[in-house]
Amino acid sequence: MTRNSNFVTRESNRLQAFPTGWFLICFSDELKAGEVKSVQFMGQDLVVFRTESGKACLSDAFCPHMGAHFAYGGTIQGEILRCPFHGFCYDTEGTCVKTGYDTKPPRKAKLRTWPIEEMNGLILAYHQQDWEAPEWTVPKLDDDGWTPLVHHTWEVRANPYDTAENSVDFGHLSIVHGYRKTEIIQPLQTEGPKLTARYGMDRDAGVFGKRRDLRAEFEITKWGLGYSCVEVEVAEYGLRSRHFVFPSAIDQQMLKLSLAISLRHVTHPEKINPLLRLVPRSVLHKLIVGASMRGYKNDVSQDFEIWRNKIGVERPPLAEGDGPIHAFRQWTKQFDPTRTGEDDQVISAAE
Repeated sequence: MTRNSNFVTRESNRLQAFPTGWFLICFSDELKAGEVKSVQFMGQDLVVFRTESGKACLSDAFCPHMGAHFAYGGTIQGEILRCPFHGFCYDTEGTCVKTGYDTKPPRKAKLRTWPIEEMNGLILAYHQQDWEAPEWTVPKLDDDGWTPLVHHTWEVRANPYDTAENSVDFGHLSIVHGYRKTEIIQPLQTEGPKLTARYGMDRDAGVFGKRRDLRAEFEITKWGLGYSCVEVEVAEYGLRSRHFVFPSAIDQQMLKLSLAISLRHVTHPEKINPLLRLVPRSVLHKLIVGASMRGYKNDVSQDFEIWRNKIGVERPPLAEGDGPIHAFRQWTKQFDPTRTGEDDQVISAAE
């Protein structure tokens, strides 16, 4: 029997090209001054390092002189990266400024560096297949009055398109995650690389010690496929938090999936429990963020088995209740260097 051409095999569901956009390399607190770390990013071996003054840099992992890997014996000397093999030194622009023998650096000894931005506790890198300069950036958030990021990272079999699509796959929220009374408060809107939507739903309040439904509203803001910030408001408890998702392709099959949470400083802890008025604010915030992260990790990990074993459906026969899948896929075309710009045919429920 011939497989319907609407489907693709798991093998062909591999990334055919790595998407354009800003993606997380690591969290700021994971990279100390003077440290050099190996990174697998978009099918390439890279290193991320921080100079003694605190500037972060992302470059190719191998010295252009004789091919040594900087993460294995390479060192930071002030503002330069020194190769462990012959002592060639490179500045943060990739220029060879010194050899190990104090001779004139070869003109072709140029280390490729990547565009990065460090903000809000994140080190983000821009990926573009043709190495063009970034056409847009992720705006910095005002984090005054918010707790520092608490984060967690997995490696999973998935790709950035599938993980990003979860944010608009309205139908799976009740089926996979068990949310109840789900509603779309603000429909999906797009403007260039930015996507926004707002949902409401009920879920179990067990993480706060009360076994009943708790109403929450979720405001989603995505910048490309690699950056998602979901502001969650639980009005009954006076809680507001930011839940981040950062999918970054390691290679064509594996994904580094990082989560982070930041909590708006709590001003009325008695809304959660009258006894919490007695708890120091620093301890209170730690308790709430810890409980929130446990629930967040549980929710996200519920998708792993599906991602690992699913295949792609190019033209899904969508039903009412699925959410704006087609609109989302149209938006993602701008990040796919293999796309021609022609609209994909999507079979609607009415068809």
